[in-house]
Amino acid sequence: HQRDSASGMLQQSPLMSPSIFSVPCGSPDLSPCGFTAVSALSLSAAVRADRMRGGRNKFGPMYKRDRALKQQKKALIRANGFKLESVPQIMSPVQSDYSLSSSIHSIHSEYPDHYTATHEAVPAYMYPETYPSSSPPDIPELILKLLQLEPDEAQVKARILSCLQQEQGKGRHEKLSTFGLMCKMADQTLFSIVEWARSCIFFKELEVGDQMKLLQNCWSELLVFDHIYRQLQHGKEHSVLLVTGQEVDMSAIAAQAGSILNTLVLRAQELVLHLHSLQVDRHEFVCLKFLILFSLDVKYLENHTLAKDAQEKANAALLEYTVCHYPHSADKFRQLLLWLAEVRALSLQAEEYLYHKHLSGEVPCNNLLIEMLHAKRT
Repeated sequence: HQRDSASGMLQQSPLMSPSIFSVPCGSPDLSPCGFTAVSALSLSAAVRADRMRGGRNKFGPMYKRDRALKQQKKALIRANGFKLESVPQIMSPVQSDYSLSSSIHSIHSEYPDHYTATHEAVPAYMYPETYPSSSPPDIPELILKLLQLEPDEAQVKARILSCLQQEQGKGRHEKLSTFGLMCKMADQTLFSIVEWARSCIFFKELEVGDQMKLLQNCWSELLVFDHIYRQLQHGKEHSVLLVTGQEVDMSAIAAQAGSILNTLVLRAQELVLHLHSLQVDRHEFVCLKFLILFSLDVKYLENHTLAKDAQEKANAALLEYTVCHYPHSADKFRQLLLWLAEVRALSLQAEEYLYHKHLSGEVPCNNLLIEMLHAKRT
């Protein structure tokens, strides 16, 4: 019966409707003898005292960078095989203690556009210059395209604020609890993620069935990833920045949230610090997000050729970018994939927690969040 009802829900899914998928948003010939003579003369004149090829060293850095790129690519491809599946899954069993309060009372229902900082911000990243300013490394085409497809953060924030204000304007008996409002916030963020996915290269070429399989596999991971990157930009270890722009002190969460939710939030903060230590920039962020979207084993998809092509191109783009722009961090590509595995583990724990809250009637029904929760259990 549960399978039938979930199936019916998917048939009526917003994912299947156009509304959710609409984005608001010539060298001369030489004889052998002549060729030998010219070659000897040219090489004699061209080789410098420091053994660098050519007369002027205009392309020296580029030559060395390309050579290093090829060598590191070969090594990393052998080590990682361009498959996220090869990264060890760091899975922790979800605790069975669900003694969570129904709301975090210290999180107010107002959502101001501006807030006053109460903590010192984490110092900004200092990226060492790894190439001459006159010849920066190229950015892979895939990453450039993904940057263009990134949602407008101000528009997403305004839409979510409007939705929450409508909820707050309802009668007292219809108003959501604070936890319910947080779920509504996550639900609206999920809508924006689906819209982004629908605009993505490769993904938009898939049939709706394959699109749904990919989203059902990674929706919670994308939500957690979105939250973590927002905290990275926020740069404050002792507070959390919501998608609405509101800042919530970690001490308030610790005081009002139950043990499981508090543990999940603290684990997310640990992943933020790890991401900070890896010096992840926006180019890597969009590529990692795309890798999450296509993280499902292609054997479960109808168009597995296209999905595999997307995975390989994204891995290659991320590898090329990290090797070229961070040559001092030869292991960065592998570290990023390992970090994604930790995000995956946290997202699965968050799913279990949310599903339990749903069963206890604390999560608003009839929304995309609930639909995704049920989809994995059918």
